[in-house]
Amino acid sequence: MSYVLAFCLAMCWGTAFLTTKNIVDVIPPYWGTFYRVLAGLLFFVILYAFQRKDLRISPKQIWRPWLISFLLILFPFAAISWSQRFVSPTVGGIFNGTTPIWSFIAGAILLKGVDRFTWRRAFGVVFGLLGLLCITLPNLKLQTDPWFLYGCLGFIFMSWSYSLGNVLTKKIMVDNHASSIEANTFHQYLFSAVVLLAVAWSLETPPALADFSSKVIISILFAGVFSSAVAFLLMVALIKRWGATRMASVCYCSPLIAMLSDMIFRHRFPQGNEVLGMCVIFISLFLIQKPVEDK
Repeated sequence: MSYVLAFCLAMCWGTAFLTTKNIVDVIPPYWGTFYRVLAGLLFFVILYAFQRKDLRISPKQIWRPWLISFLLILFPFAAISWSQRFVSPTVGGIFNGTTPIWSFIAGAILLKGVDRFTWRRAFGVVFGLLGLLCITLPNLKLQTDPWFLYGCLGFIFMSWSYSLGNVLTKKIMVDNHASSIEANTFHQYLFSAVVLLAVAWSLETPPALADFSSKVIISILFAGVFSSAVAFLLMVALIKRWGATRMASVCYCSPLIAMLSDMIFRHRFPQGNEVLGMCVIFISLFLIQKPVEDK
């Protein structure tokens, strides 16, 4: 069952870069991020109302969902929207694959048990880094647009934010029972929507109604509901089963899924160095996700 959840999570995350590209091709990035978060918030409102969940949270605990919202929603979603204007969905998925590297480092420092340091996992992240270098360095050399590099740096910030958010989700949310996961999730999205609305309204011109074509609306709903809200529920379930480090290894599948979606919907085919990098990344995936036996 865990591998089924991991496959579904990889599909949700891997297709986020195509849908984001569809959105930011038409809508300013921060407004696009706001609408994505708003779609996720409405999904949770409907889901938890149907389930009759208690979404109240103690004022002393409210800092927990607010902190996680910065690391798992506000920073990475905004970085994806801003960066995806300058690179292809394939490249976005590739950089998402660096998340386990940062999660391994953060987990080894902050967590114990299944997330503790091992030399096998250290070799795994080295292989993952080599695979990403195989993919990204030739692309950087071929690019003449300096904004391509800035887009890549934005995606590095995204992966760092995701990795730290994954680890802290386990440390201050999954392992903490002061408030329910449902209440934490709802307040994360509510807080993020309010902040993003303020940022978008301050920095960008609101999109016109004519900008919301059927393609853009479908992309917003898919990115907000499946790539965000449903993906978050799957992520929490996998953290409970696997721990933060193994769960983050799902990100290694994102480049492949992003690449396939790029081929199918935008007719961009992978280069030889990208295929080689994928093979190296799968080796690192095996090394990182193998469970650590307790001593």
